[in-house]
Amino acid sequence: MKIPLLQPFKKYSEKVGQPPGTLIYLGEERTEPIRITITDYDETHLHEQEAHTVEECLPFIDTETVTWIQIEGIHEIPIIEEIGECFGVDPLLLEDLMSPTQLPKIEVYEDYAFIILKNIDYNAASASVSREQISLIIGLNFVISIQEHRSGVFTSIQNRLQNAQGRIRQMQSGYLAYALIDVIVDHYFIALDKIDERIEALQEEMMENPSSEAIPKINVLRRNLLLLRRPILPLRDALTDILQGDTPLLDENIHPYLHDVYDHLIQVIQMLEMLRSTASGLFDIYTSAVSHRMNEVMKVLTIVATFFIPLTFIAGIYDMNFKFMPELETQWGYPVVLLVMLSVSIGMFIFFKCKKWL
Repeated sequence: MKIPLLQPFKKYSEKVGQPPGTLIYLGEERTEPIRITITDYDETHLHEQEAHTVEECLPFIDTETVTWIQIEGIHEIPIIEEIGECFGVDPLLLEDLMSPTQLPKIEVYEDYAFIILKNIDYNAASASVSREQISLIIGLNFVISIQEHRSGVFTSIQNRLQNAQGRIRQMQSGYLAYALIDVIVDHYFIALDKIDERIEALQEEMMENPSSEAIPKINVLRRNLLLLRRPILPLRDALTDILQGDTPLLDENIHPYLHDVYDHLIQVIQMLEMLRSTASGLFDIYTSAVSHRMNEVMKVLTIVATFFIPLTFIAGIYDMNFKFMPELETQWGYPVVLLVMLSVSIGMFIFFKCKKWL
């Protein structure tokens, strides 16, 4: 079984020697155009539209409403450069934004906060983990979410805004940022639940019919759990920095919600470590199942051989054909010997049954 890998990335050698802040897209090759969606709202109104350039978003930033700008795609360098020019984002952050291998982190500046997250999805059919980098730029009354591609991960947030569910329309940009982070953490639970189901299925399979095909499946599981662990632990550290630091854009009114996300993330980490331990134990289960199966086979073979030992002994005695063996000339010698052999077999069978060896 072939172990599924993450999408191929360009080698970092392309960045060697380049000045800091040089924008080079290091992700998977894509041809679809970047989509920009504007959602402007407050408690009483909601406005949605698509934009062709980042500059079209600027008029919404100057209003008192909250503006959510969704940018789906990071493979077009001119669009990313335009984000930096229009919103004053540091080129070093834009460089991290275009590198899908960047670990989660938070950078706080005077006018905005920059957060890198990883959305995770587990495909049970192909037994593979896919990761999508999502960057958030949080301003006083706006949030810009920048995704690798059109994944639909934030569809639930769009529905809540359209239907005015909960308090999201009543809160400021910090609450919107919290809601986006919360959705990503919830996706971790979904991925781990699928892996948990996969582990249970493998356990049942190995107990019923252990085979050598289980070993590569276990290796795939362990690799997938490692891929999950790498982006989750740095996110915990990033949330800790937010909660312990002084981030005006994520003020104390938002901290209770971020604490809730942090608690969920701790649960994710505990669940992840438990699944890693269980996946490692699958090798022991496989070894035990194979050994048990081998013992059962050897038990049957031993019992069969034990049945034939006295019968072979009797047959071997009368196979010597010495001239003066009295039984050879007896009229009923042959059926008597067969009867003795049958009696021995029945006696051994009863003995084994009493001992519960059969």
